[in-house]
Amino acid sequence: MIRRSGKKRNSLFKGRVFTLPLVIIMLLSFPLRTYSMEMNLTEDEEDIGTAGIANWPKAPEISAECAVLMEESTGAVLYSKNPHRKAYPAAITAIMTSMLAVEMCDLDNEVVFSHDAVFDVPPGVVNIGIDAGEVLSVAECLQAILVRGACECGFALSEYAGGSREAFVAQMNTRAAECGCLDTSFSNPVGIHSDDHYSTAYDLALIGRDFFDNELLCKYSLQKSIHFYPTENQKDEIIVRNPLKMTEGSSYSYEGLIGAKGGYTDEAGYCLIAGAQRGDMKLIAVILNDGDDERYEDVISLFDYGFSDFKIINASEYEKSYDIGANVGSYAATDIMGDSRPMLSLDKTDRIVLPLTLDFDELESSITYENNSENEAARIVYDYEGQYLGKCSILFGEQGALYDFGAREEEEKPEEPVNPGKTFVFINIRMVALISAGIVAAIFSGYGIIRSIRKYRKAHPNWRKQYRRQRRRPVFPELVNRDKRKKRKK
Repeated sequence: MIRRSGKKRNSLFKGRVFTLPLVIIMLLSFPLRTYSMEMNLTEDEEDIGTAGIANWPKAPEISAECAVLMEESTGAVLYSKNPHRKAYPAAITAIMTSMLAVEMCDLDNEVVFSHDAVFDVPPGVVNIGIDAGEVLSVAECLQAILVRGACECGFALSEYAGGSREAFVAQMNTRAAECGCLDTSFSNPVGIHSDDHYSTAYDLALIGRDFFDNELLCKYSLQKSIHFYPTENQKDEIIVRNPLKMTEGSSYSYEGLIGAKGGYTDEAGYCLIAGAQRGDMKLIAVILNDGDDERYEDVISLFDYGFSDFKIINASEYEKSYDIGANVGSYAATDIMGDSRPMLSLDKTDRIVLPLTLDFDELESSITYENNSENEAARIVYDYEGQYLGKCSILFGEQGALYDFGAREEEEKPEEPVNPGKTFVFINIRMVALISAGIVAAIFSGYGIIRSIRKYRKAHPNWRKQYRRQRRRPVFPELVNRDKRKKRKK
């Protein structure tokens, strides 16, 4: 019989100890499929967008150079044509300027027009005739920007809100990045033409998701006119009509329209961004470099297309591929702990867009652990032929607003059809990592304690005898000796 030496046994034990975390790291390092909206196109390439997707609802003909139709709550793109091609946004820039200003200022605050704000307006650029030193409120400046694209009001408001025009523009670019924009650069707050002032239809739709959530700004954008009365600080009566042809009673008014902003320069052509809502679906349409009337026709065609050929569904009501149960590591239908409450649940508030030409089972889905919120274990991302349609969060714990996937004794369990397709296993990365770390820590702690005991025994071979002697010794020897002396004296 071969007997291993102590050093070899220790090395083998160490090898086993370090193998466990290595295996865990390898298991958790497998790549996860994620979806990206990014596309790299040169200026000369024509991106036909959704027109190239099989079984996608047939879209109308759009004359604009660039266009996007986006569902607001999910960020799903229902139609696209050159969505990532850089173009000049003209006065559509006002949606970012007004959105940022209303977050930074009170509506009643007074804005004093500086000399630069008035005299930096280039010839031929829209203004409403405010003079240097005159005063308007923040609310009046916002209306002038959104209704008429008044350049001096945009300059004055940006100087007031940001401390300087340059500082405000820097915040515009920061906010654009926060919205998810990758191909946007602002150089001024009103959309005056500049080679450094550009965006894309897709990026503007992302900014529009925040803009069309602000009811006040949407209301301002659809005002038929603005009327400023003379004051001590502004001596003229100003009446300006909204040139937008989509306001109520106009030639291109639209049922469900919640807001819109147009723009034009020679270099940008006619541009338009608009939002409309019917039922649970809110759509954002962006048109860049189009004809004057054609931009309205294109927006209306896109809205009709979106509302008639797509629907919003609750992902948790349809999701059957991912079995969310009460087991921690991987989730299966059988609960080995009995009738326990679920540790994970699907977010019932998450929705996805479903084209009417497709069934839910035809969508592709994948698990992603990236960019998760604090209470989010993971996300199920849905797409079709690479076209993102929405997501459903997998949350830690059970909440009242969430679906209950736990079994209950009093409820009858319907027979579930056998799914011949793929079996998906959900791995809770955070939970597995915590448990693995706990196991490794316990192993190392136990190993350290064992080594300490062995070292002590080796250094003190007679430790048992010493322990017995210690037990026989009195706890307080001074008291015992004092009692003995007293007995002797007696």
